Amino acid sequence: MVIWKGKIDREHGEKAYNLDHANLEVPNFFVITSEEVKEIFSSRDPQEVLNKSVEIGEVEEAYDDVGMSSEVRNASSRARNLVGGQRNNTRVSIRVSDDSNADFELDVGKGELEDSLKRVVASYFEQGGENYPNILIQKMIEPDYTGALIKGEKDYIEVVEGLGLSLEEGSTVPTMFSVGEEVEARIPDEQLKVTRNPMTSGYRERKIEPERPFDRSEIIKLSEKTDESIKFVYKRGSFFVVDRFEAERYSQDLKYVQVSPGKIKGIIGREIDLKDEPAPPEEYGESVIAKKGGYTSNNAKKARNAGKPAIFSYSEAQEGMKFGETESVAETGSAGKKAATQISTISELESGFNPEKAYLRNYSEVFSFDSGEAILDARYLDENSIVSALKYISGDITVLTERPDREMLYTVVENGFSLGVPAQKIDISEEELEVIERKFILNKLRELE
Repeated sequence: MVIWKGKIDREHGEKAYNLDHANLEVPNFFVITSEEVKEIFSSRDPQEVLNKSVEIGEVEEAYDDVGMSSEVRNASSRARNLVGGQRNNTRVSIRVSDDSNADFELDVGKGELEDSLKRVVASYFEQGGENYPNILIQKMIEPDYTGALIKGEKDYIEVVEGLGLSLEEGSTVPTMFSVGEEVEARIPDEQLKVTRNPMTSGYRERKIEPERPFDRSEIIKLSEKTDESIKFVYKRGSFFVVDRFEAERYSQDLKYVQVSPGKIKGIIGREIDLKDEPAPPEEYGESVIAKKGGYTSNNAKKARNAGKPAIFSYSEAQEGMKFGETESVAETGSAGKKAATQISTISELESGFNPEKAYLRNYSEVFSFDSGEAILDARYLDENSIVSALKYISGDITVLTERPDREMLYTVVENGFSLGVPAQKIDISEEELEVIERKFILNKLRELE
């Protein structure tokens, strides 16, 4: 039999149970119970599961209704027919509801339902599953963004534009947020976006220059709404929970994300393996650093299960760099490249403030400023108008900000200004500035063509 969202007990699997008790909105789903899976397949042999001719009539009927709300699904047949369009072109995800490393299927249509179900069940037994599993089938939402929230001392969010396949596979650098007293962000220069091809039901991949996906209030609201780590999709201003799970954050800044516990120390490329994309634990030695990937990628979970320390999305990592006590310094002892833009901590700038410099903290002071040296304290200015003010003003300007977004940093670089940020954001701001300076130079070269 199948059990619908709203009637789930723990015996139907932790994933389904957790989803049914989430504080945020959850797309409709149902569970094929372990008893029903046993009835359908009557075998624990993966090959027999794949080759077996099965009858899944009840599952197909439930699939037809998963696009409907529970109110419509339980209404009269006439009412159901009036809104029958809700079930058209429904796509679902299929995964094991119990704790397992089994494969899952995304974006499944009705014609692919039987084969996808077989692959998920067969994968469960291949991974050593002893009992028949509960299978969770959930309506997929074509998302604007897909991501995860990891709870911790500071909450961590990773997100990609479009479908979450690049996040699961670790084939891109996600946009990252750290949520504490302040919201810090790291937005990569390039990201892989995956969308569904409606003509072929396959996937389309393209490289994009991502923009900030959520504003500060949305991030804080999401963080405060749940006490547990979640996977989510974001569509038209709303977050939808697609999974709840236990997690622990192992690193606090956004230079990289440590996806499994343990000390990593040594020379990258020697004691520490270096990969472009995350690899499974059997493909590296004691530890690994990958230039792409995130906490929720498949190989991150495998690293945690194997007890091997791993760091992902460290795009600046290079062979020969020493990591650990003198992290990010080359073996020769010379520092890595730095941004050309002058960057200092706010405390340094404030303690050494020259009274001959103007101190600008409101727009009337900004627009009345002629030229010369000045500190523009953007912490006091409305965020929506800061960039316009920076484009207006000229001179030897140092901009103080606690939340340096990309558009602001680009304007700082474009005008040759200096920057002041909190001490804990020096490294990540400098990395952002390096990326933006390269983009600025490329744009100037294009203008000359």
